[in-house]
Amino acid sequence: MSREGNSRFVRSAWALLLFQFVAAAVAVGVTAWAAFQVRPLLAEKERLTLDVGKARAQLRELEHSSAKARLELAGLQQRLEDVRSELKGAREATPALIEGINAFHRRQYALAIARYDEALRLNPGDAYIYNLKSYSQFKARDVKGAAQTVSRSLALSPDYDWGYFDLARYQCAAGNGAAAIGTLQAAVAARGDAIRDLAPVFLERDGEFRRLCSGVLPDMVRLTAP
Repeated sequence: MSREGNSRFVRSAWALLLFQFVAAAVAVGVTAWAAFQVRPLLAEKERLTLDVGKARAQLRELEHSSAKARLELAGLQQRLEDVRSELKGAREATPALIEGINAFHRRQYALAIARYDEALRLNPGDAYIYNLKSYSQFKARDVKGAAQTVSRSLALSPDYDWGYFDLARYQCAAGNGAAAIGTLQAAVAARGDAIRDLAPVFLERDGEFRRLCSGVLPDMVRLTAP
């Protein structure tokens, strides 16, 4: 090869080498530029991913709260309907209830029971009417029926404290003083001070109760003492 040919070859080799160097530098620069551009995008992607996760969690929480609110609203609406029904029943039952009370005071116990049954047909959830009926049954010498009726009263309204003492009264009348003690024990356990506060009305001032339960009265006094 001539000197001129060698010179061209060398120049070409250097030119190729320079091109490769420039290409590599450009590639490095482009890569760095791309990395510089992509890094914020990756950060933004991570932030958006977190935001989406939070938004989904909030949505689930809102859905849960919404479902809970709907259930609470339905419960309140049902309770409102129940109260309206109770008020309607109480109004409709009042005439029969008054007739029953008047019949009781005339000692017409069978008539009183019939009127109380009519009042209960119109207002079946009233524990007070069951209690009144039970005492008319007791006066009509249906002690077993009286105990069953007042037990129904307590099942409807466990906080109707008078009912526990009337049930004990009927149990004493049936000769079952142990059952009467058990009734008051359960009442004290369930109602506590409310029963203790009411006890003197029956154990000290109710002559009929004291007479019927005379055999177990001291135990009742100890049981209901403050």
